[in-house]
Amino acid sequence: NGIERVPVVEMVEEIDRELEMAETMMLGLRLDEGIAVADFQARFGETPQDSYGGALDELEEAGLVRAWNGAVRLTDRGKLLSNEVFSRFFE
Repeated sequence: NGIERVPVVEMVEEIDRELEMAETMMLGLRLDEGIAVADFQARFGETPQDSYGGALDELEEAGLVRAWNGAVRLTDRGKLLSNEVFSRFFE
């Protein structure tokens, strides 16, 4: 019987809105197209700037992210230091 070999989910982790937003930022910034501001706003009811304004301002000032053309993206330098960038959304 094949059904006996199907893995069973042992645990389900519920994440709150704050963690979901941080994970969305982290996963989206890993993509070349970055985080589409409109998509983030449609999903969460606020923009990345609304949620992470101070952090994004500091990251942009440090040359790690750039907001342009309706998206937030990692710069080349930000790609090299991506773990530093991502950690800012989980503080």
